[in-house]
Amino acid sequence: MSAVEASEQSEPPVGRCKDWRAQQPQGAGKVMVRGWCTYPSAAWTLELRRKEPQGSNPAELLLERVEIRRDGSYGQAIKGIEAEYMEETDAEYDTVTILPDGVTIEVEKGA
Repeated sequence: MSAVEASEQSEPPVGRCKDWRAQQPQGAGKVMVRGWCTYPSAAWTLELRRKEPQGSNPAELLLERVEIRRDGSYGQAIKGIEAEYMEETDAEYDTVTILPDGVTIEVEKGA
């Protein structure tokens, strides 16, 4: 059996995430998103991907949290993963929404 992307199977997310933060420094030409997720074993990895197509609001960035369960035998110790996303862009975002969680966070603007 190959690695399975849980979010593409319409299953509820396995990991639990918190502490989401989005930043867009002025003049830097990029947006950065970070969060912290925990999983029931080391078999899991995750990736934040830009959702395509984006929604109708150009000031809202939509990201998908994609969970991947790797093949093999892994212990049942809880694994913490820092989720990160960075995009070079000229767009100005006010919010970032993480799917399928439905969490919306305000983008911190900086000097």
